[in-house]
Amino acid sequence: MELKNNKSAWAALATLGVTVVAAAATAIVKVNKERRKRREEAEADGQSRLTAEQKMVYNEAVGAFIHLNDRLYALREQRDAVRPLAERLALLSDKPAKLADDASEPLRQLSADIEHFLLTQVPFINASLGTICHDGTTYADYVRAPFGQLFDPEYDEEDEPTGATAGSTVSYVLKLGFFFPDASQKAHPEKAIVVV
Repeated sequence: MELKNNKSAWAALATLGVTVVAAAATAIVKVNKERRKRREEAEADGQSRLTAEQKMVYNEAVGAFIHLNDRLYALREQRDAVRPLAERLALLSDKPAKLADDASEPLRQLSADIEHFLLTQVPFINASLGTICHDGTTYADYVRAPFGQLFDPEYDEEDEPTGATAGSTVSYVLKLGFFFPDASQKAHPEKAIVVV
């Protein structure tokens, strides 16, 4: 009887040993899968992030856009003269804005600053958006200038509220709407300021 109990004990011990080894192997496989998953996520996340220097330059470029947009809005009383500048800043026109011969100095300076911005900053913004978004979007996709389009209260607001409803036609854009992902300034979408 004692030999039979020893055999049963050895068999139980062997079964227990196999179970422990199988559980340990399963745990190791799970841990390795989790580590691999975290490493792949970290690598993918690293590919969609800018370096500290790139982030600084991207934020400076976005800040330059915001400053130009604010300058456009400051000249809102000259709606007709500002329109080609706003269209150019929104990349709706591929040629520099034509100003009247008697255009004021602030308009001329703003036009020159917009051209400089488009030449020096927009390429970097586009490259940064390519790193951040991975979907082929560019600067023009993140700037809203609804000239002649329908008023959309989700993306537009009136300069002086007149009770415009969705579907009214926008006559003038006084300030461009925009949203630049991962920018430290204006982290939320800004509505275009328009006249209906």
